[in-house]
Formats: sequence, structure tokens, C-alpha cells
Amino acid sequence: MATRGFRIVTPEAVELDLDAAGLASRFLSALFDATCMVAVLYALVAVLGLTGASGSDVAVAVVAIVGFFLLLVVWPIAWEVATKGRSIGKMVFGLRVVTVDGAPVRFRHSLVRGLVGLVEILLTFGVVAVVVALGSRRFQRLGDHLAGTVVVRERGAGAGDAYPRRFVPYPGWEVWSARLDATRLTHDDYRVVRSFLLRSPGLPAEARARLGIQVLERVLPRVGLDPGVLTTLGTWPVDAPLVAVAAAYQSRFDGTAHGGA
Repeated sequence: MATRGFRIVTPEAVELDLDAAGLASRFLSALFDATCMVAVLYALVAVLGLTGASGSDVAVAVVAIVGFFLLLVVWPIAWEVATKGRSIGKMVFGLRVVTVDGAPVRFRHSLVRGLVGLVEILLTFGVVAVVVALGSRRFQRLGDHLAGTVVVRERGAGAGDAYPRRFVPYPGWEVWSARLDATRLTHDDYRVVRSFLLRSPGLPAEARARLGIQVLERVLPRVGLDPGVLTTLGTWPVDAPLVAVAAAYQSRFDGTAHGGA
């Protein structure tokens, strides 16, 4: 099934486009994850079989319950948190879980998706998940609706690096970035800048320039600058000042504590 493109509006009313992953790619991704889990489960059962010969039945039962819990609940949540929305299957098929505004998922998002997934996927053999996803414009299952997330298809090569840990000013912009007063930048301001920078490579040149200017007009006053100051800097790509702003925010707030990159 084909993916469905959709448009999100950031907190600052900037429009960005995303591609919702189709059911086919999500099914293949889930099947790959399930295969990995079965392999781990088989190894766990084999270990329990060996220890059961010399251990008590109660001890083996406890180990089995804890192991199954870790595998069915902790495993998928831990993968999503550690990789910012990518299970093993999603890595293979180029998918990622993001929030509905295009930002990386956090622990609470993955926790809700994982717990709800126990019911709609494992206990109902995926029937509930498929039915709900078919009725959703973005193929969101119940866990996605409750967590405020959507699974998207990452664009282009190097999609695995779509969410860089740090933004580094373009050559020649280091001093300009260091002089910015980022103390008044909110997390929402930064999220708008980050979302634009992460999506800009896939935008048409005209749309990239137009949206970039809109974002600049909204965040530059926050760092104590009039947007008109950019006219004094000569010719520059629209990403350059925005990368400088993002770098200033990360330098001031250590992005991880305020949402990360």
C-alpha cells in the first residue's frame, strides 16, 4: 500500500510535509521485529531448559516471567527510546516513529505505544491495530493516536542520520552564532528551527527559502536581532542562520535537557 503524504503545522504555524508509512512497510517492519523477538525467545527457552535441570521449578518460572516481560514490553520501548523512534525492523525498512508535529519521540511516547501495543497487537493478533490504522489518514494505530505519534518513511540516503545530535554553525558563522542571546529561545522556538532544518533537504528550493525566511522572522527577535540584520551579511543559504540559531540554543541549554536534537 502506498504511503500517504500529509502536512503538519508547527507551533509557529510553519507548514512542513511528511510521508506516513504505509501498512505494507509497517507490516514487514513488524514481522522483522517479531522474527528477532522469536529468536531471542528461543534462546531464552533454551537457557531455561538447561537451568531447569538443576534449578527449582519456582526459580525457572520466575526467570521465565521476567524474561517474557522484558522481551514483550521493555524490548520494543527500549529500542524506540535509544534510537529515537526506530526498532530493528524500522531501521531495515527506513521507517521512524515521530510525534505528530515531526519531533523525535520521547520515553513517554514509546511507553504509551508499547503498552497499548500489548493489547492491540499481541492480544488481538494485530486485528485492532490494522482496523484502526485503515481508518486513519496517517495509518496510525491506537497506540499512535493515544501517544500522539505517527510512523513516517525517511527520505533519501543517510536517513538514519535524520536527527543529528548537534548542530554546527556553517564555516564563517561561528562567531555570529556565539554572539546570539539564546536565553529567550523556548523549546517550541527551537523545535520549529530543528524541524525545518531536518526537513529542508527534501523541500523544493523555492519552498525551502520561503519557509526558512518565515522561521527566521519568528526566531530572530527571540535572540535579540531584527530580521533585517541579515541583509547586511551578503549572500547566504537560508539554512546558515538557522543552523547558527540551533547551535546557539544547544550551546546555551545543552539541547538534551530541553528536548535534544
